[in-house]
Amino acid sequence: MKYTLKEILANTSSYLFYRRGEEIFNKTYRPTILLKEVKPDGDIIYFPFSAVVNNIPTETFSDTEAAIIKGARAFAFDEERMRDRKFLDMLYDILKKYEDRIDFVIMTQNALNAMFLLAQYTRAKKFSKDLKVICVTGSIGKTSTTEMVYSIFKQKHKIFRGDPMVNLRLRINHKLIEADSDCEYLLFECSGAIKGYLKKFSELLVPDGVILSKVGTENLGKYGSIQNIADEKCSLMTCLRPDSTAVLNDSPEIRNAARNYNCKQIFTKEGDYKLIKTDNSGSEFLYKGEKYTLSVAGEHQINNAIKAIELAKSFNIDDESIKKGLFEFQSVGSRWMTDKYKDAVVVTDAPNNPSYETMISCITTFLNIYKDSPLKRVVISGIRELGTYEKEVHTKLAEFIAQQDIDELICVEKEAKTVYDYIKEKAPHIKTVYFDKPEDIDENDPFVKYILDTLDEKQALLIKAQGIDPVVMYEKVRLVLNRILKGI
Repeated sequence: MKYTLKEILANTSSYLFYRRGEEIFNKTYRPTILLKEVKPDGDIIYFPFSAVVNNIPTETFSDTEAAIIKGARAFAFDEERMRDRKFLDMLYDILKKYEDRIDFVIMTQNALNAMFLLAQYTRAKKFSKDLKVICVTGSIGKTSTTEMVYSIFKQKHKIFRGDPMVNLRLRINHKLIEADSDCEYLLFECSGAIKGYLKKFSELLVPDGVILSKVGTENLGKYGSIQNIADEKCSLMTCLRPDSTAVLNDSPEIRNAARNYNCKQIFTKEGDYKLIKTDNSGSEFLYKGEKYTLSVAGEHQINNAIKAIELAKSFNIDDESIKKGLFEFQSVGSRWMTDKYKDAVVVTDAPNNPSYETMISCITTFLNIYKDSPLKRVVISGIRELGTYEKEVHTKLAEFIAQQDIDELICVEKEAKTVYDYIKEKAPHIKTVYFDKPEDIDENDPFVKYILDTLDEKQALLIKAQGIDPVVMYEKVRLVLNRILKGI
């Protein structure tokens, strides 16, 4: 999206701090908060920010010079940073060094809030009145469901969803200013990890359609109950109109929460389809008399697919586009990646903080697909954000695992110690191994070394663990295995 300087100033509560000439008022500029998006095309205005992103303090004002070198023609700054001598000196140094490159600098009270204000203006004024907005949330399955919707709608329409798996407030606001003004649909995956955000997303985006994939134990420690989580997720429906559509997973908690909202509501039940086949190459199923094919494994993906189908039909998307979109859908992130090492098959599924429900679903799918393997092994890490429910939920997970046809369970990190202790005592027929949190993922780490040393016989191994973690990135295990065993 492009904006005139007058638009930017009028809608960001900012003022012009520096300008190089009058011609800047006749040009248009594309704002970005991402250094990677800065290109030497002469129309970028860089918005640095200071915020906590995924629990990590992030400050990008120091990247301003790099943005100018890469080709940005202007940038925002804020008065708060002007009170810090380090940043003040940096500002004047940049202006002195790159005077011939910089068209202007705008000064704001807070550059990040200025970008949020620009997003609000963009949603209200910069798109066609026929634009439709779709939002997806849920504890489980929101990324896959979002990508299914995108794959379906892009068959016949111009739909923007930006980078996948980007669902926090900072980037959702930025996505609005990334999109082209002629888009027919905007698609957003919306995280409810922070209380109140989904209501704010609803007020900003004013969606025409919402999908709530499923609620589960993720963030149970923060919200206190599944019902409270359902209430929070359903707040994405706040600004839906009576003719808007919400496709909701059918559970008592979601039905109870959804009563507060006045829109068309479609509830989908898990397993409300006829399975034709499922294996590691994908699934075929019948839903309401139509046959659909997914190229990804897992019956949980079918449950995501029927929500995408219902939403697409509510927007009058034709059956051919729905079927083609689902067939072309591919998982994103570290989801269900299969590798073969001689006689061993290793499935890595480590997208983010797993919930109890995703653990159950993933392990069940794995055991169904590899039921004939002579040796079945499962790696798990702990479930986070459970608060006082940590032992209760992990015990429940252990009770499930104890009943499964698993030969070996490998538990990693202290959060999984409850599962390890339970299985060791209550299910001695399952070999149990425990490792503390690795300092780093490489071939010398005891956990990784154990995996490497035990892949010498025919087996199926599932690594179901934390993927996005400030300390340990479990998808790196797969990279180490590929490097050591495949030489890639």
